[in-house]
Amino acid sequence: MSDADPVRQALSRLVDSGQLRAEQVEPVALAVQEALRVRVAGDRVRWSEIVSYVGGGLVLAGAAAFVGLGWDRMTQPARVTVLAGITVLLLVTAAWLGRLAWVATGRTAAVQRRVAATLAALGSGSAALCAGVLAESDETLAAGAAGLVVAAAAYAVLPTAVGLLACGALAMVAVTGLLEAFARPGSAAWGAGYVALGVLILGLALAGRLVPRPLALGVGAAVALFGGQWPLLWEEEVWGYSVTAVIALACLALYGRERTWVLIVAGVAGLTLAVPEAVWHWTGGAVGGAVILVLAGVVLLAAAGLGVLLHRRAAR
Repeated sequence: MSDADPVRQALSRLVDSGQLRAEQVEPVALAVQEALRVRVAGDRVRWSEIVSYVGGGLVLAGAAAFVGLGWDRMTQPARVTVLAGITVLLLVTAAWLGRLAWVATGRTAAVQRRVAATLAALGSGSAALCAGVLAESDETLAAGAAGLVVAAAAYAVLPTAVGLLACGALAMVAVTGLLEAFARPGSAAWGAGYVALGVLILGLALAGRLVPRPLALGVGAAVALFGGQWPLLWEEEVWGYSVTAVIALACLALYGRERTWVLIVAGVAGLTLAVPEAVWHWTGGAVGGAVILVLAGVVLLAAAGLGVLLHRRAAR
């Protein structure tokens, strides 16, 4: 027994006091040392993850500063080259870490997957910018489509929360580009397009194609509610609060099947928006702001109570 080993010294004192048998010292010492080794390794992995995020952020910050300072003086080929170089750097690093994650185990593999997915999501964003600069027309559509392809490919290999968020954001950009290209500004097609995208995300989540499932349901519900509220920006109040209310009630109904809190939140938020908007429209704006605030609070409490009842019923 090494006198320099504090673990064995402590165990030796337990043997002297009669609380531990001599033949138990070595197995206990080995178990304690293994636990300490795992803890130290975990701390190293955590710091490695933090350093990776900081490194990726510094690369993007440096690139953004470089591009921002010289953007006006750069030609289009120079801009595309810089953005393409950033994209390749991020995606190659993400692919390398992702490959390491396949052969790693435990916490190391999980951290490598998270870092790889984060870098891939950033790479999809820079790919979108690169495509937008390269396009001669329909820049939003080109940016959204290119970024979504990269993000979806990365998500298919490494399905993570950050990858799902990147896919959702770039899908919104792609749909916006489609609407800019083919829909009349201010038409109902804009709201319908976003609602359709939200319903598509909800359908894929319910079919088990998107993970994490609660986050996917939340993204789909949020996009659909955004589409429902879009007509209000163009003074189409009836469509706005009607579609919003339908989406909110659908989310509450889905909670009976999918017991996840995001559906209750989406339903409560949608009703809290739709009911005061409907009252304001029905009264021709005669209801004062204070009354609308009180009404919104009452609707919020009622919708929350409905959510609690649905939760209890689902729990039973």
